[in-house]
Amino acid sequence: MDTFNTLNGLGRLDSVEKRVETIDNRVSNFDKKVKRLWVALDDKAKRVYDRVSRIEDKVDGADIGTPLLQEKVQGLEKERDTLRSDISYLKSQSMRNNLVFTGVPESLSSGHEAAEVTERKLRAHLHEALHLTKDMADSVRFERAHRSPDSATAGKVRPIVAKFTYFNDRETVRRRWKELEGTPHSVFEQFPPEVVAKRRKLLPQLKEEKRKGRRAYLAYDILYVDGKAIHA
Repeated sequence: MDTFNTLNGLGRLDSVEKRVETIDNRVSNFDKKVKRLWVALDDKAKRVYDRVSRIEDKVDGADIGTPLLQEKVQGLEKERDTLRSDISYLKSQSMRNNLVFTGVPESLSSGHEAAEVTERKLRAHLHEALHLTKDMADSVRFERAHRSPDSATAGKVRPIVAKFTYFNDRETVRRRWKELEGTPHSVFEQFPPEVVAKRRKLLPQLKEEKRKGRRAYLAYDILYVDGKAIHA
């Protein structure tokens, strides 16, 4: 009976592992589709921008500004801005499971830190700095963990960009950011450059609203103050 139960348990475990592998493959395929889509939109946005520039040059060169041409330019500019917003959103979706970790020592003795070394250091960081249990830190699954693409420089520690396999794992780690207060480390969500720029503009107002005792927080590129949305 014990042997039968053991074999039965192993069979269920094998079934669960196959399901997990299937989910991983679906997530990976979805991520690839999202990236292909925002690359295509980015290309379309560039073409629209070129059309706007050519029309504006013609208007300026002829020193005319007929309502029809102005309307066409405004329509193209609106289309361009909409495409840019869509691209930013899709980029953010592809980064949805990403966190950036700063201050984690980097090994440059060989000139380049191997990906497996980076992941091992990150797991140790989750346990030692963010105070996850060792079992939890070891069980977190990453699709990849790598140093930022900047060139490695002696004396400079590059951030680690980690893509979590599961969003719940990412949130478990992100919510422990207060454990890093007063340390040389930080952890934050990854966003496209254009979204980061908007968030930076809103940061002073966020701090001021919190100083006044209001409930304020940033979500994507929007500041919420007592439930009211404020755009950059």
